[in-house]
Amino acid sequence: MSLSKRWIRYAITGAAATALSITVSGALYAGQVDASNLNLRSTPNGAVVDSAARGTKVAVIDNSSEWYQIAVDGQTYYASGAYINWIPECDFDLGLGTIKCSTTVNFRSQPNTSSSILSSLKNGQKVSIVGISDGWYKVVANGVTGYICPDYLDVNGGSSANKSEVFGSTVDTSANVDGIREDIIDFAAQFLGTPYVYGGNTPSGFDCSGFTSYVYKNMGISIARTSSDQRTTTENISMEELLPGDLVFFGSNNVVSHVGIYVGNGNFIHSPHTGSVVKYDTLTTGNYNLRFICGGRVL
Repeated sequence: MSLSKRWIRYAITGAAATALSITVSGALYAGQVDASNLNLRSTPNGAVVDSAARGTKVAVIDNSSEWYQIAVDGQTYYASGAYINWIPECDFDLGLGTIKCSTTVNFRSQPNTSSSILSSLKNGQKVSIVGISDGWYKVVANGVTGYICPDYLDVNGGSSANKSEVFGSTVDTSANVDGIREDIIDFAAQFLGTPYVYGGNTPSGFDCSGFTSYVYKNMGISIARTSSDQRTTTENISMEELLPGDLVFFGSNNVVSHVGIYVGNGNFIHSPHTGSVVKYDTLTTGNYNLRFICGGRVL
């Protein structure tokens, strides 16, 4: 990995707005396309295989020459560095990554070597890359979000929606999941990566309850359209009672504001919020654990 320095221009908004030059040290940082249609190439100066629109977020993996190696939507390409601007840390889907180390590598709570260690990840293990922060990859591994030094992670290409590679035990595929429940979680998984759209209830974009109602509708089951109505019209159950295919409700002060579908092993699938996509999250820790109100049994 190159440790060369490149000069990138960016703008600061506000009264003192001006163009400044900064030094980006190290190869990995978040970038944004600054061209109407940036050619993406298979090799430096090679054949054009795709393009990226202005504003597209990319991971700059190597900036040691005028041809940057970048990752876009889980695929790696080469593109002219003249049309890629440095941006601060950001969250965006980079697809799958593979841990590369001699045996194990520390999976940390923050993007630095002084932060706490969440766990150890094994060589060859698949993770979902969900962003870049301070020169580190932000990833999801075994349902937990943390950070990996880029020296120990390869971007694979392919979609992070591949649940069996990334999550392993996230989805309960045991014999305990009977037919219709398995059909529900399998059907829902087809829409991983679909963008959140407020009021959306089609595969072109979903809000949270639009997603759950669409999945159930395609299983031949009609449920209410809004998350609050879905709660009041289903059998409310505890977290311990959840089975794959049940609804899960979130909010505060016992008022529901969000809904997803439980997939087993403490995880669920949902369409979270504007700027995000249909994805898996965990019930066992973090914000969703704190905001969990109840489950909803339809079947």
